[in-house]
Amino acid sequence: MTDAHDPDVTDPLFRPVATMTTDAGADTDRADGPERTILLPRISTDPVDDLVERVRPQLTRAVDALQVAAALEADGHTDRAAQVEYGYRDVFVLASEVFRRLGPAPAVDDRPAGARPAPDRRGDLRTISHGLLYVLPSAAFPAVLAVVGRPGLVLGMILAGTVGWIWSGVAAHAAFRLLGLGRVRSASRVLRLAALTAPLLGAVAGGVLLPYSGLPLAVMMVFQLTYQLASTLLLFHRREWWLAAAMLPAVLSGAVFLLDGGATARLWAVGGAVGGVLASLAAGLWATREAVRAEEPPSREPLWPPASRLLGVAGYGLCSAVLLFHAQAPYLLGRLDIAAAAVPLILSMGFVEWRTGRFWASGVALSRRARVPRGFVAGIWRIIGREVAACLAVPAVLGLVLVVVLAQVGQLSAAGVVMTAAHVALAGAYYLAFLLVGRGRYGWLCLSMAVVVVLHVGLGALLGVAPLFGQGDDPLADTSLYLGGVLLLQVLFALGLVPVIGQVRHYR
Repeated sequence: MTDAHDPDVTDPLFRPVATMTTDAGADTDRADGPERTILLPRISTDPVDDLVERVRPQLTRAVDALQVAAALEADGHTDRAAQVEYGYRDVFVLASEVFRRLGPAPAVDDRPAGARPAPDRRGDLRTISHGLLYVLPSAAFPAVLAVVGRPGLVLGMILAGTVGWIWSGVAAHAAFRLLGLGRVRSASRVLRLAALTAPLLGAVAGGVLLPYSGLPLAVMMVFQLTYQLASTLLLFHRREWWLAAAMLPAVLSGAVFLLDGGATARLWAVGGAVGGVLASLAAGLWATREAVRAEEPPSREPLWPPASRLLGVAGYGLCSAVLLFHAQAPYLLGRLDIAAAAVPLILSMGFVEWRTGRFWASGVALSRRARVPRGFVAGIWRIIGREVAACLAVPAVLGLVLVVVLAQVGQLSAAGVVMTAAHVALAGAYYLAFLLVGRGRYGWLCLSMAVVVVLHVGLGALLGVAPLFGQGDDPLADTSLYLGGVLLLQVLFALGLVPVIGQVRHYR
């Protein structure tokens, strides 16, 4: 959200002059004449009175103090200004006093009946399904491992995943900004260009590791990056079912390889994965065919996001990748229970996205019900607490299922249980992170994640349990430190929301 003025708010430079009616008898001789009334400019030594008259034209229909607070915030009034200029603790307290002095509002509700939009059940289901789509490529991992081999595999996957995370995040951010400005054609072209350049980026990343791991890994990195951008393109155009259909052969052939394990099954599994990625890319490009030919009117607004915002998006993607991969990397090839701990988180990410998308609507509804600024802020935090609990509950159930399955096959350890708990906690942290992204607080996001990573690795090194430094004898201690870091991350993200999440203008 930006701090720009609301276009519906009257410019205070053109406000009408306030006047008041007084009895002139106190100042004039009226021995024989009738009582006379004169108009005088209103004079007040209280700056709040002047503020009231300044905002009165645009707030004649204000129904509560929250509406006044939204207008004051949109007009540039901050908590510091409320303290220094008017002597009130914050904008909300100042708004309450302004609302009191404005007097009663007209008892007319101009909101149309039944204004609440009908729920989009199919759209909700599409968003929730994203988690399943994110995990589909893992079905091909065993067959790819058998072809590529272990040397350099983890490093290649992490490098390609990180580059894809950053590139898709920046492209999606630019595309959604253009979509918000009504530039559908430009948004589709940005994502189409990003998808077409993904194989090139994968080739460059693979070339960096080519001397250490060979050609098969470089090829795998090309397809990994291609899938990440192709899926971003399809999800942007709401073609989730196309993506699922394109990857279905890869999932089925990968399952056959797990059951059979033979050379023929391996060949089919790898072929299914390659075909699925190519089909996803083709489907994504096909989905843009109409949008990229649409006409767009000229725009006077800058279409491309500011460089600082793109840098923030890229930094957020990088820090998110480091936060996940630095803890998982040492166990990907040797500890099934720890490596699989991320599955509940990935499966539940669609649910987290869905609940984040519902937050704004819940805030708007709350702003219409609340009558006291303190009540609004408290209500917002109750909503956040309820949604975080829901975002923890879903991966917790999935994690319990995973733990039971691993225990049944004799692959479960205490470290695996703790790592699963850490990834469950990450779902709640990502809900808070998405709210911070919505407020543009990328600096706080990156700083918080960097602090957690440094603490996890640094404390692990001091205690001699950091596998990244070759100290891998105590996975339970390492995963416990990671769980503590994720819980700290939740606290840091919540602190980052405190200055911005209760600003009423975001919900008007």
